[in-house]
Amino acid sequence: MPEPAGPSTQADARVARRTAIIALIIGIVLMGTKLCIFMLTGSAAVLSDALESVVNLAAAGLAIFSTWYAARPPDEDHPYGHGNVEFIAIAIEGLLVATAGVTIAYESIGRLRQPTQLNDLDTGAIALAVTAVCMAGLAGWVWGMGRRINSPTLIADGKHLMTDVLTTVSVLIGLVLVQFTGMVWLDSVLALVVAGVVFITGGRLMYESWLGLSCRADPKDDQIIRKILDNELAAGRIAGYHKVRYRHVGTFHWIDMHIQVDQRLTVRQGHEIASAIEHRIEQALSPANATAHVEPA
Repeated sequence: MPEPAGPSTQADARVARRTAIIALIIGIVLMGTKLCIFMLTGSAAVLSDALESVVNLAAAGLAIFSTWYAARPPDEDHPYGHGNVEFIAIAIEGLLVATAGVTIAYESIGRLRQPTQLNDLDTGAIALAVTAVCMAGLAGWVWGMGRRINSPTLIADGKHLMTDVLTTVSVLIGLVLVQFTGMVWLDSVLALVVAGVVFITGGRLMYESWLGLSCRADPKDDQIIRKILDNELAAGRIAGYHKVRYRHVGTFHWIDMHIQVDQRLTVRQGHEIASAIEHRIEQALSPANATAHVEPA
């Protein structure tokens, strides 16, 4: 049975878990900071931002579990490995994010009906600005690590963290506006805007999960595979190809195809050509497993 988790893949899995653990620890600190700012100011917008941070913690926990589980080798019940758990984790994260958006909207509408007094907005704004800078650094680091090791979970977590940064900056702007204008209702309106952004982000994450679980074709993968096959065709090593199929199982790629070779070649010669093509594709889409079925032209 082919093993999709070689040494480099296992090393990447360890990096992914370590990244997720660090993101979880920093996330706890940032969430606590936002809750302290909310208790200081009484701002609904800050509360909405803090609620989104709670979701970030849940997402980081999911990332730790999914990256560990996805790295497990294939077994009799999972011959293609366990990589799809990453797409399931993204779906759960999206659901949590969308739920947070609904909760924020409910709280904001309540505060619009019954406005509350806001306090110490200047101190709260300074603390929130520092928090936003720290969050931006964390989001960029998690997203970059996800891109480097091709982890859908970390990439999704990084995007979610970046959305959190944008909402924090929006809340910060709102606090400054309320401080200078005295229009307390702006705080609740801004919280509603944040709720909309959070809800849309959750929907997008669930859509990305659906694309992965439904084995939707990836145009970039298709281009890479066909470029290699067209190169082999132009060089005369194969006479044609068809039935090119591929899928993702988490970060791992599975590819199979039919190649046509000169019927005068021996079985060994045909196999050597197929193996060379498989190796090229696996190197281009690593981590990957490619299988070429040889047919006479």
